[in-house]
Amino acid sequence: MATPKLDQDARPTSSNADRIWSEFMAALDTLAPDVRAAFLLHEIFETNYDDIARLIGQPAETCRGHVEYAREHALPRMPYGQAKVPSR
Repeated sequence: MATPKLDQDARPTSSNADRIWSEFMAALDTLAPDVRAAFLLHEIFETNYDDIARLIGQPAETCRGHVEYAREHALPRMPYGQAKVPSR
């Protein structure tokens, strides 16, 4: 099967990918380590709050608060702007 050809303008360039990655990391770096861990575990790996609590050693409600805080403070700094991330 032939690989479909993409429009040259539609492909992200290496410099764009590097810039986006740097902005993403800078936004995450504004968060405290426990907040960042709770956020990434929940949003990227879809880990539930009880499991996050066991992993980082904090109550589940605190972990929920960490994720909410990260959504409010880090997401607006992410390269994709203020895209709405649905609450889980």
